[in-house]
Amino acid sequence: MGIIYSVSSILVNMKYYHESAKVYEGIREVYTKQQYDSNSKLLENINQDYIGWLSIGDTEIDYPVVQSVDNNFYLSHNFYKNKDFAGAIFMDYRNIMDDLDKNVILYGHNMKDGSMFGSLKNYLDIDYYSLHKRIKLEFQDNDYEFEIFSVYTTTNTDWMNPHFSSQDQKNHLKQLENQSEVKTDVEVTEDDMILTLATCTVDDDERLIVHAKLMK
Repeated sequence: MGIIYSVSSILVNMKYYHESAKVYEGIREVYTKQQYDSNSKLLENINQDYIGWLSIGDTEIDYPVVQSVDNNFYLSHNFYKNKDFAGAIFMDYRNIMDDLDKNVILYGHNMKDGSMFGSLKNYLDIDYYSLHKRIKLEFQDNDYEFEIFSVYTTTNTDWMNPHFSSQDQKNHLKQLENQSEVKTDVEVTEDDMILTLATCTVDDDERLIVHAKLMK
């Protein structure tokens, strides 16, 4: 009975992963079409919570970004607002839409098949980091490029603050550099805008955090 249950559980999980993958494959087709139609707001018409697109070259990360009134809804709902265990990539509700904050925070699930933010754990390998250190974010009709400078796992929540004073930002960035489990040569200052990608780990109380700075 135990073997039958295990096989059944695996098949159900495979079905869920496949369904989630199909959802975002369809959205990528819409996004590509939108790129060729500058007057089109196709993704906003599908979901008014849509605010941008996140991508990292040669990785699984290539997703729409949404923002809700809290940080709970898109943990269990996809881009179409349907229940989905893979959720969506979403911006912290405290980040301000009209102007990018000092620390823009994006969340996504650490999926076992590498989808959503499941590939972020690869950044703990310096060779992987070296090949995938640039992050692109399309936001408010602008294209931003970021360079990763810090990667680590943590149980604290210091990284969750989207708003810092200049002095606080300076101290915070120094802490992020020191915490990094991957040593980079990227220099950051309190004037830099930071993009933070956050996902869960096998430890319920731990998070894997990736920080990148906006390239001038």
